[in-house]
Amino acid sequence: MKRVFLAVILATLLTLCAIAVAPAQVRRQSREEGPLKKRVQERWEFIRERMELVVTRYENNYQRHAEVFSKLKERLASALDALEKRGYDVSALKEDLATLEGMLKEFSSDYSNLMGKLKEILALSADQAAQSFLSLLGEARELLREVRKDILDIRLFYQDEIRTDLQELSRKAG
Repeated sequence: MKRVFLAVILATLLTLCAIAVAPAQVRRQSREEGPLKKRVQERWEFIRERMELVVTRYENNYQRHAEVFSKLKERLASALDALEKRGYDVSALKEDLATLEGMLKEFSSDYSNLMGKLKEILALSADQAAQSFLSLLGEARELLREVRKDILDIRLFYQDEIRTDLQELSRKAG
């Protein structure tokens, strides 16, 4: 009988201790989550500000590239018209102009995809960013590689194809 009585008392004491400790642990965890959550939020705000600067820089770069490519296309079209009026065979230049326009459309499309992805990242909350920031950033980096490749392709196309065709026409004229 004493053993049963002692076992009941011991079980009751353990239950009371567990009940008293559980709220203390919950309070301690909530106190720890508060500063941690605040630190995560502050860090995300810092990252977001930096990314906004990057987005602004990319938008400025796009404007600069778009102006240069637009002037290139206009100069090529005017040269093509002038040479055609003089009676030269400008079929190669017409093909080059059509190819250049296609490359410029691809550049604009890839760039708008990149900006969409960056703005999607900026729209994340701190909780969402903890989940998907790295994967979205990886996708954005891949899109940035495509945009840079498009720019390089346009530059190389100009240097290798358009210049060569213009030099060939000038040799025929000269």
